[in-house]
Amino acid sequence: MANNNEQNGLSPTEFMAKKYFDQAEKYFTGDGVPVDFKRAAGGYAQAAKLGYAPAIFSLGVCYIRGLGVEHDEHKAYELIKQAADMGSVDAQFTLGHFYFDGSVVERDYDKAVEIFRAAAEKNHPGGLNDLGFCYQHGLGVELDLERAFEYYLQAAELDFAAAQNNVGDCYNFGRGVKADGERAYLYYYRAAQSGYAIAQNNVGMCYLNGRGVKVDFAQAVQWFEKATRQGNAVAVANLGFCYETGRGVPQDTERAVHLYTIAADAESAPGQYNLAKCLRDGVGTRVDEQRAFSLFKRAAENGFVVAYADLADCYARGIGTKEDKELAEKYKKLAQQS
Repeated sequence: MANNNEQNGLSPTEFMAKKYFDQAEKYFTGDGVPVDFKRAAGGYAQAAKLGYAPAIFSLGVCYIRGLGVEHDEHKAYELIKQAADMGSVDAQFTLGHFYFDGSVVERDYDKAVEIFRAAAEKNHPGGLNDLGFCYQHGLGVELDLERAFEYYLQAAELDFAAAQNNVGDCYNFGRGVKADGERAYLYYYRAAQSGYAIAQNNVGMCYLNGRGVKVDFAQAVQWFEKATRQGNAVAVANLGFCYETGRGVPQDTERAVHLYTIAADAESAPGQYNLAKCLRDGVGTRVDEQRAFSLFKRAAENGFVVAYADLADCYARGIGTKEDKELAEKYKKLAQQS
């Protein structure tokens, strides 16, 4: 009579590997036990020694993120490549990111696209989403916003939150598709309901600005708070704006400055810009023109084009820095062009 392992199509080695892997998954996700990444990584390692591809991939992820083991991208790459060679689609997709980022292997957008495309052809939502990103920015392929939108949409329909947010962006900014505020809100909302912090912030912005929904400052604050609890720096800055202006909460400029400071320290350009204005104008804090100038400059360097005009003004009037008519004119032109 066949034993249960044989009936399940598993060899004794495969059975033990799956047992170690399943237990590790429980500790990783907190399924019926407290989350314990160290024990999860240990379980993945036991299963990996038995040649179980899902465990090899998961152990690689632990090394990428430093969960239960020390962060080690080189070790992660070795494990991910091993799992990819064994046919793991998740590992193959993740391998593409090593070529995309160029942190361990030499950056190669063409190779990354090749890997993302292979994953996309297997209907892998991450592969579809990242292939869309490559088309959106012209990385490894010719820029094609319509194709980017198509790939994002395919991944979004597979309930991939990042792609749902990207589809929302496409509808919001008319990127590869006709602009549609209501559709933008709906896709942001779908991603936000999954706990995706970037989308939660975007839903808040929809309520703040009446994009696709009626203006509702209280709802905006609730969504900014949800994203803030997940450490989204842009949402922290937006929550600060609500406190500065009294939208959805009682006006509290000191709290606004506190939130802007947190966001600015996390390299949020809107946080840097709004904190700079408060420091320049003495809103919720003492005037500090030198720090204000430094923050306007950081925000501009981070691509926040609204800061160009303020930076031009600083150079023109010597606010927090020496007067420099040439730089003032440079940033004035940049502001006009943006």
